Amino acid sequence: MDEIKKTKIERLIKAGKEVYPARVNKLHSFSEIKEQLKTAEAGQKLDQNDVLAAGRVAQLRWMGKACFLHLQNGTDKLQIYLRADEPGLDYQLFIDTAEVGDFIEIKGFPFKTRTGEATVHAKSSRMLAKAVLGMPEKWHGLKDTEIRYRQRYLDLIANPQVSGIFKARSRLVGAVRRVLDGRGFLEVETPIFQAQAGGAAAKPFMTFHEALETDLYLRIATELHLKRLIVGGLERVYEIGKCFRNEGIDTSHNPEFTMLEAYQSYADYEDMADLTEEIVRKAYNAAAPASQNIVFERRRMPEIWQKALGFPLEFLLDDPYHFNRAKLEACAKEHGVAFDPKGPSHKIFDKILDLKIIAGLPEFCFLFDYPMAVSPLAKGKSGHPEWVERFELFRKGTELANAFSELNDPEEQRRRMEVQVEAKQKEGDEEAPPLDEDFIAALAHGMPPTGGLGIGIDRLCMVILGIDSIREVILFPTLKPEKGRGLRVQG
Repeated sequence: MDEIKKTKIERLIKAGKEVYPARVNKLHSFSEIKEQLKTAEAGQKLDQNDVLAAGRVAQLRWMGKACFLHLQNGTDKLQIYLRADEPGLDYQLFIDTAEVGDFIEIKGFPFKTRTGEATVHAKSSRMLAKAVLGMPEKWHGLKDTEIRYRQRYLDLIANPQVSGIFKARSRLVGAVRRVLDGRGFLEVETPIFQAQAGGAAAKPFMTFHEALETDLYLRIATELHLKRLIVGGLERVYEIGKCFRNEGIDTSHNPEFTMLEAYQSYADYEDMADLTEEIVRKAYNAAAPASQNIVFERRRMPEIWQKALGFPLEFLLDDPYHFNRAKLEACAKEHGVAFDPKGPSHKIFDKILDLKIIAGLPEFCFLFDYPMAVSPLAKGKSGHPEWVERFELFRKGTELANAFSELNDPEEQRRRMEVQVEAKQKEGDEEAPPLDEDFIAALAHGMPPTGGLGIGIDRLCMVILGIDSIREVILFPTLKPEKGRGLRVQG
């Protein structure tokens, strides 16, 4: 705290004023005050009871024996007028102590200025919270992205459009819930700490629980616990929750992210595609109502692969469970696809898929039918042992959704998980999940035919709001700590 601000606080205390009072009287919102003045003429004072307004001081303009200021609440602003000759107002104390950034309370009567701006003529004022650090760039915007993400509160203060992003995100999530609730789904919560991290191919975060004396993992997906609930007779369940993957950070990946997963008994991946369309449309309508009408197209990977690469994808497989590594690498080299020669086979396949198939899809496109070798939790496609009933939804190359007809054969599920364990041992695949005996035991008690769906909420926000970086749609993205940073004062 600098000496000037310290002196201002001492001035308030000496005058018998609270600097951080605990109570605030019932307030009128800025919109209520403006509504009262809607029909008033310029320069007209309303003949009614005083109003009480509070907010952060966004701007101060001294004019000798008078002062104009703007209070801000979120993105809404209200003008306040103070005069030195107002009997109940300690004007000198106010001008000696009030600054941009302070929270203050104003009591007075509303009127319209000659220019037609809704204003409150202050009859009294009260400090609610003194800002002892300066505001960023005098409210003209905070541009340093590192500071914006580390000190999101300053970003919200300085850049009004940022709060608009997160309000839109909230509306989007609300729309997703309404679709699922309307279809009879039950929202549930599953464990974040897990003895085994499964349900996806990803490297987990690990911690240690001292009382249990055991290692635990932060979940990488909610899938396996949600399917246990299907086994238990909850026919339609969903969860919108945090997942954690110990992976790199880029414009579309954050180690902590929000996923929707939904599971429906007696459904398949075609049903999940219909559900996905409704969710995405309703999310668009909630978060960006002016967006264009969405046209969803559906394509099948076997046909597109044959057309794009000139041979059936089955050529790259030794059997339904395994890629032929030599053929996979030769295909990548022939088509100019860079890959890590020490990485697992499925990563090479993903690279080819991204560059040769996904990049050429229509704007909103479901890609149906994936190789079993990269889809260990999906049900096989009848009559086609190499394929499974799985789709991903892409928008201009960005994955928005992933869905299966869920595998419910416990012995086949065991075989698939054993293959993943083999891959971890043979190719050093750190993302391969372990064999989950408890989940297999749950399947062995019987799970009906089930459709499952996963949608990345952060990415859906990015697409709908036209934002290029995932950090812009996460309030507090993961950042590397600044060593010895101390307190950085803006202003």
